[in-house]
Amino acid sequence: MKIQKKTGTLLIIFLFVTFQAIISDAGNDVFEQAKKHLDKGINTYNAQLLQDAKKTFIQLSNDNPSNYEYAHYTALAYLGLCDIKNFEIEQNSVKRVKKALKAERVAIAGEGEVFANKSIELNDNFSESYRVRGALISNKISGMFSGMKNGSLAEEDIDIALQIDENNPMALIENARMYINKPGILGGDVNKGIEIIRAVIKNNPELEKGYANLGLAYMEKGEVESAINIFKRLLEINKDNPEARFFLDQLTSEKK
Repeated sequence: MKIQKKTGTLLIIFLFVTFQAIISDAGNDVFEQAKKHLDKGINTYNAQLLQDAKKTFIQLSNDNPSNYEYAHYTALAYLGLCDIKNFEIEQNSVKRVKKALKAERVAIAGEGEVFANKSIELNDNFSESYRVRGALISNKISGMFSGMKNGSLAEEDIDIALQIDENNPMALIENARMYINKPGILGGDVNKGIEIIRAVIKNNPELEKGYANLGLAYMEKGEVESAINIFKRLLEINKDNPEARFFLDQLTSEKK
């Protein structure tokens, strides 16, 4: 009788462990699929893919509140949606519409910042979490006053990201963007920004965001041919990159 009871207990334990393993594997599969959607959504500006990924990450984060990665990837999905809004702003010339799009971007960035904060609370030694929060804070800037408040906060996060990992390519790009976007009187330096991004691309030759930001930097500097060449290179990497197509069409039409 004791042997039967012991065998039954072992069977229950075995079934429980097996069930937990199945659940874990299923969760990992869902996570990996969401990351693929996220990556494709970021590089093709596919809002639906980003929304789908965001929904999955939020669910995983809610189900696993101590997992910093799920919170981080949720914040990253929000950042991807901010990038889409920024692209829509670039494409639009109507002042009223641009203002509305900026307001939408600020709201999205604020929602994403909550998850970035959670990721950092759970793991304060992960460079990308600080980079993403810094980028989200930058997306909350919609004018001079919000820039005064959020600009320095964003810089602090990017500095921390680079202190943790000085070779973080996306943090280096965010650092370069600050040099490019800030007025010279406040420490801006387009040439310095270009120098940083070119170094990033040299070490990460397939990084699409590097080429996109470098092309925009050359546009800011007025170097049309350099910008055209960079966007052409970006299309060689990803023929579906929407920024490359849009800005290349814009630049070549202006040359005619």
